[in-house]
Amino acid sequence: MKRTRILYACFFAASLAYAYFNGGTVPYMLLYSVILLPVISFAYTMIIYCRFKYEQKLDKKAVTKGEPVNLTFSVSNEDFLIYPYIRVSFYGEESTFQSQIQSCSFSLKPFSKKTRTVKLRCRYRGRYEIGIKAIEFVDFFGLFSLRYRIAKPRHITVYPRIVKLMGFHLKTDFISESHAILSNKGEDMTTISDIRKYEYGDSLRRIHWKLTAKTSEIMVKKFQSTSETNAVIMLDLRRNSYDSGKNIMIEDKVIESVVAVLYFCLYNWIPVNMVFYSGKLYDIHAKNYMMFHEIFEILSKVEFNETVQLKDLLELYADNTLIPRANILLFTSNLDYGLCSQVYKTADSGLDVSIIYTSPQDSQGEADGAEEDILRSLPDIGVRCYRINSGDDDIEKILEG
Repeated sequence: MKRTRILYACFFAASLAYAYFNGGTVPYMLLYSVILLPVISFAYTMIIYCRFKYEQKLDKKAVTKGEPVNLTFSVSNEDFLIYPYIRVSFYGEESTFQSQIQSCSFSLKPFSKKTRTVKLRCRYRGRYEIGIKAIEFVDFFGLFSLRYRIAKPRHITVYPRIVKLMGFHLKTDFISESHAILSNKGEDMTTISDIRKYEYGDSLRRIHWKLTAKTSEIMVKKFQSTSETNAVIMLDLRRNSYDSGKNIMIEDKVIESVVAVLYFCLYNWIPVNMVFYSGKLYDIHAKNYMMFHEIFEILSKVEFNETVQLKDLLELYADNTLIPRANILLFTSNLDYGLCSQVYKTADSGLDVSIIYTSPQDSQGEADGAEEDILRSLPDIGVRCYRINSGDDDIEKILEG
């Protein structure tokens, strides 16, 4: 467009000089034609801008990470005019859906329609703007353009994967045991603590036959645990200072690891307190699998934009002894000496602390400086550390290890 404007300016100057030095019918006719051309072209483009029609639709409004979504859009010409140059741009083409969708240009003949369907794969958890961002119309001579912006974009919610762990390291006896891998042992078979619907894999010995007969649904019993295992999951919602693409990858891994451990705990009847700060302090208590989806919905849409540090949440709980017997699981992508110091104090008070740290490095990278020192030193005081890279690390393998 810049080149055509320069060319027009040269053409206008030449016709002006020609009319000024020569006069006459032809030179003035040429000059007035040059002056009127952009005016007529602008009016023509304005008519197109006011008359065009567009449509767009998504086949899904919510998907699980990795699933595709189909975006279908169309631009219509319902007039006898030619639409010469149209350019359509999209939300996320430079970030979320980079390399999957790109701006496209085309023209439309009279009474014609351009329709296109794009399959987009949602790679990371979150809520994203999707669809047409703007439709740009350029005049015949390329001197100017009119841009129609879509004020209300479509949105799609991408839910995190649910990684089903076979095991996760939790302390089961805060008096006599050190650390132990959770098993189904250690239950008082004479005391029922809860009842739920049957799920594949449940032992037949747990079936509550009388209640099953009354409800016509298979119900199973959950017995009182003699180890009194419970967990407090603390989530750090501070945003890192990386670019948006890197932050999306990191946040996706943090949430995916939280969901994996949360699912494991609730599926195995381990009571959980889900603690995080998002505008206010949240402390969500769940004691069985029936509450998993409620917390899962919250974690799917939570945003990483807070300033409250994880060490402050940990200090609040530890100093007020709100969790005298619990496994404290810290999920963060911000590892520093301030958090390390508070972890030392908490572990020294007798609570069992584990850190699940999401590193900005890829699957082959090494943690930098202070982070590497912290990851090496914490195990010396009995704090378990899990490092998950933002690249292609296998969360299941790391958390079960």
